[in-house]
Amino acid sequence: MLASLCGVLKEAAIYMKAKSLVLIVLFCVGCGSSGVDRAEVSKQATVDADGVQRIDVDMHSYYFEPNKIIVKAGTPVEIKLHNCSHIVPHNFSISSPDINVSDDKWGWGSGHVRFTPTKAGEYRFFCHKDSHEKKGMAGTLIVQE
Repeated sequence: MLASLCGVLKEAAIYMKAKSLVLIVLFCVGCGSSGVDRAEVSKQATVDADGVQRIDVDMHSYYFEPNKIIVKAGTPVEIKLHNCSHIVPHNFSISSPDINVSDDKWGWGSGHVRFTPTKAGEYRFFCHKDSHEKKGMAGTLIVQE
């Protein structure tokens, strides 16, 4: 009986260690990479047959990829958002008098922001969740004539 109880306790201890290791790995994957000193990754939106400029943006912890998006003024834009950290909620926002969009994304799947830029210029995009922007989760939308 005592040997059986010892066996059960050993199995429980192994299970708890494995569970703790999995939680530590998930925490590190979801929270481990700051975007503060990340290199610039630039991408130009492509115009589809329907005349919409489309681009995919991955939202990681705590950075966007690409973090520099180039589009043309006067042509509709659709940004497809993918939350790559899955367990950490993110947001994509541009808040200016010329462009004002925002979309939250939590978990798997994708979200979208749609707008038509009217003026050339540079616009900051960012994640407004918690302190994500301070951790480097921001980028630049460049609107060209």
